[in-house]
Amino acid sequence: MQVDLRLLKHAMALLEHGSFSRAADAIHVSQPTLSRSIKELEQRVGLPLFNRDRSGTGPTDFGRVFIEHARELLARAADLEREVALAKGLQSGEVALGLGPYVAEALGSECAARFVAAHPAIRLRIVTDSPAAVAHALRARTIDIAVADASALDEDDLEVLVQLPPIEAFVIVRAGHPLCGQPAVQMPALLDYPYAQVVMLPPRILKPILSARPARSSKPRPPFPAIECPSARLATKIVAGSDAFTFATLGMVQEELDARRVAPLFREPWMRTEWNIVRLRKRTLSPAMAALVEALEYTHAEVRRAEDLLCKQHIGSAARKTSADGTQVRKTGHLRSRGGLR
Repeated sequence: MQVDLRLLKHAMALLEHGSFSRAADAIHVSQPTLSRSIKELEQRVGLPLFNRDRSGTGPTDFGRVFIEHARELLARAADLEREVALAKGLQSGEVALGLGPYVAEALGSECAARFVAAHPAIRLRIVTDSPAAVAHALRARTIDIAVADASALDEDDLEVLVQLPPIEAFVIVRAGHPLCGQPAVQMPALLDYPYAQVVMLPPRILKPILSARPARSSKPRPPFPAIECPSARLATKIVAGSDAFTFATLGMVQEELDARRVAPLFREPWMRTEWNIVRLRKRTLSPAMAALVEALEYTHAEVRRAEDLLCKQHIGSAARKTSADGTQVRKTGHLRSRGGLR
């Protein structure tokens, strides 16, 4: 049979969305056009690929096998298109970047501005999702480069291009929160208040938090997390108007911080970013991808320098002292950092 990639793409859309109307909307064609495409494909194959009934549209047994082969064929065709684009260098083309929510908040806008200014002929597409979804998008070849927490991108089929140095994060609460001003605030006391979560925490952060929750408590505690938010910006707004808390770098909450609506309460050594820049292993690194990696590294370095300035401005310049156990402590009116401020 003659292979028509357009027909295969239409079949993939129908499989994914389960109905002609939703699939047609997703790929921006009319429903009759999609119906004709599927009918033509089935005629070329000589077998039905989809069952049609009132409950929806699903693949036949043979249809599942056929579409799996079609999926691989479309992936190879996409790779071929990329190889052609590689030969054109940075004069044209597209690069797609996947970011976790925290990375998008910290690096997204500045990196994008820097990249498009340096490479105006390249189209930059940015996708923001959970780290797990970003990793899935890499495997599906719908994005070229991903930046998210290292724990979500640690797989054999993914290649780490750059391990970005850590940025310190803090417990963020509203100014005037009941815990502000109390000495040596620790996690058990914090967990009496609602946590506004932006994305599921990696095990290296979740474990010490959950270990701080007592097995039994004399009073009911809020669920953990108590609030789930799609972005760090929304979580900060919620924190500024309630007794909830969240985790963030100072740069992520700078607007509310400068307006004295929120404050960093304390931090622990494990409160830090661990972000990797990753691609699908063995996938060619195009000039556009390499330029994007460079822009990400530069932006990250600039953000780290800005974070140092924010620490000096908002954490204070009080002299450090050494605690009895030898751990460095910095103490201000509302913050005690037992991990030290690096």
